[in-house]
Amino acid sequence: MNDATLEEFKRKLRNHSDGSCRNRADKPESKAAVLVPFAYHHSELVILFTHRSHTLVSHRGQVSYPGGMHEPTDQTMQATALRETEEEIGISGRNIQILGQLDCIQSHTGTLIFPFVGFIDDLNGLKNNLDEVERIFCIPYAWLSDPRNLHQEDYQRSNGEIHRVWSFNDYDGEKIWGITAEITRQLIEL
Repeated sequence: MNDATLEEFKRKLRNHSDGSCRNRADKPESKAAVLVPFAYHHSELVILFTHRSHTLVSHRGQVSYPGGMHEPTDQTMQATALRETEEEIGISGRNIQILGQLDCIQSHTGTLIFPFVGFIDDLNGLKNNLDEVERIFCIPYAWLSDPRNLHQEDYQRSNGEIHRVWSFNDYDGEKIWGITAEITRQLIEL
């Protein structure tokens, strides 16, 4: 990432938030962290996403960022995001420059999700863990930041309750919606 772009994202993230979880449950039942990974692909700034395995218990077949549940051995939520990124897509935390943190989001089940924004300079070693990730793909940042590609739609939960969620137009056969879309929207609106 060129220095000017990198510094601009750092500045925006620094001015945006301290990554806290204001107005959230004091003692959430669970915490998770994700990495929003920027990279260059064919000289274009992109964000990497994963298509989760259909064999997983939760969120199977959905598009997400690399990440997962906090474990007692993780010293910080950032450590959780980096550990999970290495487990899911094979990129070591040593090869990720953390640019900052977005506001956390609470899922409808009560899990607090801590999103970190990072830059991967070298995509060598990128390899999906087939137990968790069916596909790794990227979407140009320019496409994501085009407001014509973002909208809200109704989503019906398994209990029949309907609520509004953020969603992006399909890209290369992939649908980004829900919390992943909300995190992406938060980033592009910095």
